[in-house]
Amino acid sequence: MLQIREMFDHIHKRYDLLNHLMSAGRDVAWRKACCKRLPKKENAVVLDLCGGTGDFSIAYKKKLNEPKASLVGDFAGKMLGVAAKKDSGLKLIQMDATQIPLADSSVDIILNGFGMRNIRDLDTAFSEAFRILKQSGCFATLEFFKPEKRVSKLFYKNIAPLLIPFVGSVLGKRNAYRYLVLSILNFITPKEYAAKARNAGFTLRCIKALDGGLAHIVICEKK
Repeated sequence: MLQIREMFDHIHKRYDLLNHLMSAGRDVAWRKACCKRLPKKENAVVLDLCGGTGDFSIAYKKKLNEPKASLVGDFAGKMLGVAAKKDSGLKLIQMDATQIPLADSSVDIILNGFGMRNIRDLDTAFSEAFRILKQSGCFATLEFFKPEKRVSKLFYKNIAPLLIPFVGSVLGKRNAYRYLVLSILNFITPKEYAAKARNAGFTLRCIKALDGGLAHIVICEKK
């Protein structure tokens, strides 16, 4: 995990650009679509887990009610530094998703955008998410899962492995960008992901494919 954290610190200035490239420019719209599917909660405590540069938290604040507290948790400190420059109202916490430093039943909404595939122990991360959520709280994931459909297979197996590392080589970070493409191809499917969430105690609310399966929304609830 230390190597992955150092890699994200290394690419923190270009991380937003990378998300745009890997989503074919659609990541902003996907965050909005995910937020629209979440219930409105008054005075909510929202945690953007693996929140990186804070874009998911900012999208939530724009689409839904202003939360009581908007927390961004990430293990890469330099990524959080970028988030701080975007929105001074975010509370930033450097954390490991498998050891979340928050109390039981203290969070209303957990957001996670493009971060779960970088966690080696998903089962523990799900257990931690379940622990900190309040009853009726939601865990919303927006992720690049292992491609299954024709469009996503074409993009992530043929186009992205050439395009993304090429951009990385121009920026002097080819290995980091190559890792991020491989992390998609080596990840699990949305259904396998939902099964892990259920094993941790969650109830599945929805799985939604976006733009031919380039990404998926998975929303789970703690009943």
